Amino acid sequence: MRGSKNLVLDQLAPWIAGCACAVVYLLTQAPGLMYTDTGELAAAAATWGVAHPTGYPLLTLIGHVWCLLPWPSVIGALNVLAALFTATGVAMSGMVVRAILPESGVGRPWVVMATTLLLGFSTLVWSQSTAFEVYGLSLLLVSSALLATLKATDSQSTRWTLLAGMLFGLSLANHISTVFLAPGLLVLWWRRGRTRAEWMTLVLPIVLGLSLYAILPLRSATLPPINWGWVHRSWEDFFYHIRGTQFGVWMFSDSKAFSANLSTFMRSASHTLLWAGWLPVVVGLVELWRTQRRLLLSVLLLVLGNLGISLGYAIPDIDSYFLPTIMVLTVLFGVGLTTLIKRLPQSLTAAALVVPLISLGLNVKEMNYREHRAVEGYAEWTWANLEPNAVVISRQWDFVLSAMWYQQTVEGIRPDVAIIDKELMRRTWYIPHLTHLYPSVMKGAQAAINDYTPWLRTFESDADAFMKNPANPPAIQQRFIAVLNALLESNAQRPLYITPEILKEERGFAPAYTAIPVGPFYRLTRDSTLRPRTSTAGLDKIHTSLKSPRTRLDSALRETVMGILSADAIYAYHFLADTSMGKHLRDRVVALDPKSPITRNLTSRLP
Repeated sequence: MRGSKNLVLDQLAPWIAGCACAVVYLLTQAPGLMYTDTGELAAAAATWGVAHPTGYPLLTLIGHVWCLLPWPSVIGALNVLAALFTATGVAMSGMVVRAILPESGVGRPWVVMATTLLLGFSTLVWSQSTAFEVYGLSLLLVSSALLATLKATDSQSTRWTLLAGMLFGLSLANHISTVFLAPGLLVLWWRRGRTRAEWMTLVLPIVLGLSLYAILPLRSATLPPINWGWVHRSWEDFFYHIRGTQFGVWMFSDSKAFSANLSTFMRSASHTLLWAGWLPVVVGLVELWRTQRRLLLSVLLLVLGNLGISLGYAIPDIDSYFLPTIMVLTVLFGVGLTTLIKRLPQSLTAAALVVPLISLGLNVKEMNYREHRAVEGYAEWTWANLEPNAVVISRQWDFVLSAMWYQQTVEGIRPDVAIIDKELMRRTWYIPHLTHLYPSVMKGAQAAINDYTPWLRTFESDADAFMKNPANPPAIQQRFIAVLNALLESNAQRPLYITPEILKEERGFAPAYTAIPVGPFYRLTRDSTLRPRTSTAGLDKIHTSLKSPRTRLDSALRETVMGILSADAIYAYHFLADTSMGKHLRDRVVALDPKSPITRNLTSRLP
């Protein structure tokens, strides 16, 4: 009877751990919108549109079907989906550990459970469950493909090869960077004597999974509200999008990126392994060298492929790209832990669960996003300070533009407002997209657009060659500013708003306008009598979420909000003679961070 119970526990161990993670994720995830791409990806899924490069056709398709269920909130439903993706990916990683460890290994169920939970309770993996993103699904597909490849190698079964190919193809349809994991998986699958039929059994499902990218131009041609890249225009535009060429400028472009990313990776990996876990990892490497050298070569190639593309990518939020390597490290941890405890009595092996419980205790406060409403509050503050039929020009993608896209397209908030992302104006697809969304806003700037577009096409076709000619950058920038100014002039009858960074970044922009601080914006006007007043709607949510910032974006948004509120407070106090509002806004700044230089400067001007 005891043997039967142990067998059941052995089989269920990864799924018990995965279910535990799912419960924790659902209890700690954000209630709504979060930073960066969450809003845009959610809107693309809800409307079955085309997301930012590389398009993520599998994620948007699954997300769209999920949204068809009767959920009370679309973003809430998609956040739940992210948690389920992540928890299932964690469980599949546990299945990989179980498949590698010998059946007679000491305490295998407890080692598998402990290793799975250690991965699931790491901040890197846990963070994929807090809001809708692509990386939870990526973890699920990569771990499943690795498991299927292991099974195909061990059993030499055609169906496992078929499944391995399909899962790898689907992982490519979710995140194209998975291609760099192919050598590691192929080394594991390959053996002498593989027939042409076996190769076709592997390759054809990969191609079938990749074929999901064909959905993108089909959906793009229907002109959905989220239609990044307008990939239906041509084959060239389609491949430009799915290759992620737009973001290629950050790949191996910064000599400092490698050392910075390596430091980030080591910090994340050490935190996942609770630092002491590096010892079992090293022991696991030695054990695989002794017993399963092909598997060792495979996992080392997986790490090399993953880090090879990630360490040279100069973006601030690089952590999620390290997920495949973090998964491999926890697999090695499980192998090493089994080796280290094999001399212990069987009754003590359950003590391995102490390790992930420590991780849970250390990370739960940081990863509890149940009350995080900063993005929602900032968006609410934004909408509240916009007059009817406003035109908004901003580059605050991380904080508010992505969220506004979601709220306008999915929730129907303020369809009267034209939202223009200033930086996307540097892409050939975006101007026709704006013309489709806001024809009356774009119509008056057509002459400037016609002058700018050929330069933009030349730049986009070969950015490196374009930039080598020193005359090109100032020439295209001049035309870019001309388009922005033409938009202002042709919409002078509408309320015009920009976020504060625009004036600092773009010399020659809006020279004939006065910029008046109002809420998170500057209101551009030629009317010297205009006296807009700031609404404080949404500020309570921002204050609650950002009083103690936990992430880089928390800190950046808090500083942004404090700077904006300072300008609003000074304007209310000195120009509107509204001392009550001025001091109220000053107190908001002080409450967010009393020690900040922004606070000290403001309190010196508004004692």
